[in-house]
Amino acid sequence: MSWNEQQVKDTVNAVITKANSDAEFRALAVSDIYAAIKAATGHEVPQEFKINIVDATGYHSTIVLPEVRGAADELTETELESVAGGSKSGANDFFNGVGSIAENAANTAIRVGENIGNATADQIRNT
Repeated sequence: MSWNEQQVKDTVNAVITKANSDAEFRALAVSDIYAAIKAATGHEVPQEFKINIVDATGYHSTIVLPEVRGAADELTETELESVAGGSKSGANDFFNGVGSIAENAANTAIRVGENIGNATADQIRNT
């Protein structure tokens, strides 16, 4: 059995509503969400669904583990050095770009300042 989007929304709402009013059900939802869904809706959860429940009380952190990589997928020493900062070319490109942006901004600020200064001088002369 697969669920459509509306069935998923209805199930989520049913679980949240029941968990907000029933402490025992809330504990079940945290410990075994699949059993809690069956208790709240009478429906089995499709096997392809992976559901994580987090009780909003206290501090929580979620760690998502990446796919397991085979030996063929491992980084070479050169690639590892590049990622770890062993390669300066990427950093040089970045900082050269930032330097150009900063230089352009400074030149624009100087031109604006000069224009304001010239306009102020013109106003003083005309008074």
